[in-house]
Amino acid sequence: MSQRIECLLKPGQIGTLRLKNRVIFCPCETLYATVDGQVTQRIIDFYVRRAEGGAALLVTHTMQGCTRIDPYDPFAHSLRIDDNAYVPMLSELTEAVHRGGAKIAALVSPGSGAQSMGYPYERGLEGITEPLNVGASEIQSRVAQRKVRKLSTDEVKTLVRVYGLAARRARTAGFDAFVIHALGGYLVAQFLSPLFNTRDDEYGKDFEGRIRLLLELVESCQRNAGPDFPIIVRMSIDEFVPGGRGVEESIRIAKRLEEAGVSAIDAHAGIYDSMHFIIPPLYLPKGVLVDLAAAVKKEVRIPVIAQGRLYDPEIAEGVLRDGKADFVGMARGLLADPEWVRKVEQDRMEELRLCTSCNQCIGRIFMGLPIRCAINPVAGRESQFGATLPKADGPKKVCVVGAGPAGMEAARVAAERGHRVKLFEKTGELGGGQFRLSTLAPFKEEFKNIVRYYESQFKKLKNLEVVLNCEVDAKRLKAEKPDAVILATGGAARVPDIKGIDRPNVYTNHDFLKAGVKVSGKVVIAGGGCAGVGTADLISDISTADRLSDLGLKVTVVEMLEQCALDEELITRLTLLHRLQTKGNVELLNNYVVKEITDKGVVVIGPDKKETTLPADYVVLAFGAVPYHPLEEVARQFPNCQIIGDVVRPGKIKDAVEDGFFAGLRV
Repeated sequence: MSQRIECLLKPGQIGTLRLKNRVIFCPCETLYATVDGQVTQRIIDFYVRRAEGGAALLVTHTMQGCTRIDPYDPFAHSLRIDDNAYVPMLSELTEAVHRGGAKIAALVSPGSGAQSMGYPYERGLEGITEPLNVGASEIQSRVAQRKVRKLSTDEVKTLVRVYGLAARRARTAGFDAFVIHALGGYLVAQFLSPLFNTRDDEYGKDFEGRIRLLLELVESCQRNAGPDFPIIVRMSIDEFVPGGRGVEESIRIAKRLEEAGVSAIDAHAGIYDSMHFIIPPLYLPKGVLVDLAAAVKKEVRIPVIAQGRLYDPEIAEGVLRDGKADFVGMARGLLADPEWVRKVEQDRMEELRLCTSCNQCIGRIFMGLPIRCAINPVAGRESQFGATLPKADGPKKVCVVGAGPAGMEAARVAAERGHRVKLFEKTGELGGGQFRLSTLAPFKEEFKNIVRYYESQFKKLKNLEVVLNCEVDAKRLKAEKPDAVILATGGAARVPDIKGIDRPNVYTNHDFLKAGVKVSGKVVIAGGGCAGVGTADLISDISTADRLSDLGLKVTVVEMLEQCALDEELITRLTLLHRLQTKGNVELLNNYVVKEITDKGVVVIGPDKKETTLPADYVVLAFGAVPYHPLEEVARQFPNCQIIGDVVRPGKIKDAVEDGFFAGLRV
């Protein structure tokens, strides 16, 4: 055990529930359930892997507790617990998690209300019927933008009664605790929030009316499941929207919940309008929500769970050591590395596969796709792959060319399976040139943890040799006489045929970052995808107004599409664009096409079809990447040749790591 990490690993207590440490795996939607909301073996294996990895308590992704009152599934394939028919498979889940060494709690929502973006549980109605959400009032969600039917008083009372039955089922199925979903602007949160609750009956009017539903849900659960069954309330402490609920009122609610017998408060934040607080992207600081937990902990005696990018063990330890919370919760951190707790216990923290907060996981959920992790290709595939990889039938000599994410993962997997692997990289560092450059952008330096993880794995693999500063050519590759070749040479900057593109003040974003060009004056970035806006963020990241004034720096991003950064995950994209817009020295021009680069600047054609010259001291080209494959012809001469990553199609880290993983399995 690391001497630096003690509080995280101490036992803890939530009501009658004794936990072996202070780490909780928080809800993480998977979309692995059956169409009608039944637990599958895939879900069981997903949770068991995290139980075996050492987390003390696992909280399921949201289960729906009252689909007759709120008939809209927030996500296709979300779980249900509103009928006894779901109990048998739920019991299979709890038994398996207990065998894995963890406790498990059921997160249950009576509905998603005005914010639902799903369709009825009766399938096949999309495009046939117009969704009519239900809610505390008729106020619509600005994100879902759907009409809302206000629940009647009688319907609310029915909901309370039925919700308690879900708690009874949870206890019958073997769950160790019950979590009331009052987070994120979903149905319970809508009753709590003055933003949504304009009712004039007993469930509205004032503070007492707005908290009535939540208190009655607690009482219904206690009546049906027993007063000794621990209840946790997962709620937004600050909704971070004008007119929403803030910290002061949330503390009043927390005190009332303590009086009502609730065992713990899971302190979170946000609603759909402030989604970046529900699932904080990399542009928000680590521990971003901890102060909310600390504010609640000062006022209640029951345990408080802290959230918000706490996957760095030392930061999580500090939260507990400083008394800001009693437990730390994380979802993405244990998605990226199910063995997070075990590695911390064994002082193997250099081997942690630390989450990068890229949000590719939740991005897939928003698209209706099952969850994946950008850096852990086994996440969601636990039913296919065990904790250890299958051994190869016999060892082969494998040459992997290119040590970017795809090449490093391919080399790791092939070596772990027993092959003799040589990994070649033309630069002097693991990570490859393109990936290393991407880590220079603001807030992306922690992507270097990906390289650190592979370095730790390569040290353990005696059958893997890393050869740096070696640009492999046809002669070298043939001299190696490999049994298998994996080509992962990455991509190069796309340079379109534009007049003036060869001028001395024009750089590709790759060369610009590599050379560390210092700029002043006016900079035009041609291309407003991820690469373009990321480069704009880097160039414009000037910390003080005085420096900004001294340099006179102005950055203009030119994008041919209607919006910038459409290739970025939604929450990350919106957060970054807001960040750029508030800097004051960045302008985003959408629907503009670059025609020419002259000594005066960049000639563009706007949406009105008129030409304009944007003055530019520097021009940065960010038109994306093209495959870089100088060795493809010779590599294909070998009988077992695979070409992976950006060599095939420029993509994201997730695509590269996944390609590398499966390439290593195919050798």
